[in-house]
Amino acid sequence: MRKAIIVDDHPFILATVRMLVINAGFQVVAECDNGIEALQQCESLQPDLLVLDLGIPGLGGLEVIRHLRERKNACKIVVLTSQNSEQFTLPCIQAGASGYVSKNDNLSMLTDVINAVMSGYSLFPQVSAATGETTAAGTEKLARLSHREMLVMKYLINGLSNKEIAETLSLSEKTISTYKTRLYTKLNVSNLLELADVASHYENT
Repeated sequence: MRKAIIVDDHPFILATVRMLVINAGFQVVAECDNGIEALQQCESLQPDLLVLDLGIPGLGGLEVIRHLRERKNACKIVVLTSQNSEQFTLPCIQAGASGYVSKNDNLSMLTDVINAVMSGYSLFPQVSAATGETTAAGTEKLARLSHREMLVMKYLINGLSNKEIAETLSLSEKTISTYKTRLYTKLNVSNLLELADVASHYENT
């Protein structure tokens, strides 16, 4: 089972996030309320996912992200914070985070963002098109995709046929065709070129 670490100094938020992370298919191997312990636990336990508040004592969330990336820790990092997203989104991207969820939004959004980042995408709200990242509207579209839809989309834009994807995922070609139709509808595209163009805004480089 994939491993996750949660870092937040508010017990109620911590409990809510724990439930959402477990529902997303992770084992929560550690919970921390400060940045120093978070860094130590990440280095020791090597989680697949880190859900991190920015405003934590000891060592700030941005510093935790920078330290982990400097040490080549490859875990996916989702920032969950009440800090102003317009002010902190770009620093989070530059530090090496994979996604950003505001505590002021519906926390159930966290599950969708986790699914997206674990499929290899970045999700950040309110980032201008000039940065090459997604807008909030585009982020919401991608966040509505299921983990399986994310996988099918990646395989499609990588050139795999319906038959090849079906064999890879142990599904029928008819099921893959259904996923493909659903992707076109949800992302408002009509062909693979348009799908690839939409996906290019979300892929990690």
